[in-house]
Amino acid sequence: MILKKLSLTAASAVVAATALLAGHSTAEAVSVKVTVTNLANPGGLALTPLYTAFHDSSFDAFTVGNEASAGIERLAELGDPSQVRQIRLETQPASTGGVIAAAGNGIPPIEPGETASSVFQLNPADHQFFTYLSMVLPSNDTFIGNDDALRIFDNDGNFLGDQVITVTGNQIYDAGTEVNDASPTGGAAPFAGAPGGADENGVITAGQSLQDFAGLFLFGQQLDANQIDFLRDPANFELARIEISVVPLPPAFAVFGAALFGLGWLGRRRKKAALAA
Repeated sequence: MILKKLSLTAASAVVAATALLAGHSTAEAVSVKVTVTNLANPGGLALTPLYTAFHDSSFDAFTVGNEASAGIERLAELGDPSQVRQIRLETQPASTGGVIAAAGNGIPPIEPGETASSVFQLNPADHQFFTYLSMVLPSNDTFIGNDDALRIFDNDGNFLGDQVITVTGNQIYDAGTEVNDASPTGGAAPFAGAPGGADENGVITAGQSLQDFAGLFLFGQQLDANQIDFLRDPANFELARIEISVVPLPPAFAVFGAALFGLGWLGRRRKKAALAA
């Protein structure tokens, strides 16, 4: 009688767990966490909320040496990713993405030393690649991003493992859409300001000096010339760290495994009982 009750309990657990896990095959949704940390010291550069995109090989946010799209122009000048998102969805409707912001009211910037994160539900068949973008503050049209999207799932839908991106001075770019000008009329508001500076050549290049902003106050901190000079040693100027990892499986998986183990154990007990009889 005890064995019968245990068997029914284990079977019920399997049924319940299976119902909970419906749709959780390796080819379907995977929870991926993205964490961004501003590595700058006090007096260093800030970042607008990090725009993240998960997509296939058809979407390319930008290419250094080419003309900036309307989406990149808006992001680099205003910190607004809405047009990049629109371009991404027009290119690949099944793509997904979001914005990662630091805690606070509204949509605050990610200041030196701050960390922010978000979890995304991804389909490995549609979201093999990862792209990030953010405006550098303060600037007229300076941004960070990955020219080549990072692959996070292989062709079989397997997650390629936790990855860490260290954003250095080599990943800081000038959109070429507005001449750098730190004056109040130059269009370089400290956060999501309105464009208004002189047009530039429109071609994305390596980032240009932001030293004209040294001495200004940004979010309560005075910008230090040494802390914002990413051109002196670009490879060792670390502005941000972006971490990508899979979120652990939900507890239902543990219940499912335990239930299967219980059924196997009961099966062995029954077999031994039958032999003994």
